[in-house]
Amino acid sequence: MRSLKLVLAAAAVLCAAPVTAEAGSCMRVGAIGDGLTHDLAVIMSTHGLANIIDHKGLKAKGPIHTTCAPTTFLTECRSSQTACK
Repeated sequence: MRSLKLVLAAAAVLCAAPVTAEAGSCMRVGAIGDGLTHDLAVIMSTHGLANIIDHKGLKAKGPIHTTCAPTTFLTECRSSQTACK
């Protein structure tokens, strides 16, 4: 019974290794942008996100997720996207 548990544990480690290596090469990148209007804030956050991804030498993958909220005088948007090496 103990040897069966060891075999199953070793198999789980071997199966998880490729997934861990793949997940390690990707990361979630985020940027914040402010603007007088909602549209300007979206542009500032998405363009800032693209600049950060480019500067890190990564390639964007998947859709950009953007959320916005009004502040005292401006609108603040936060954009994020997955980027891989």
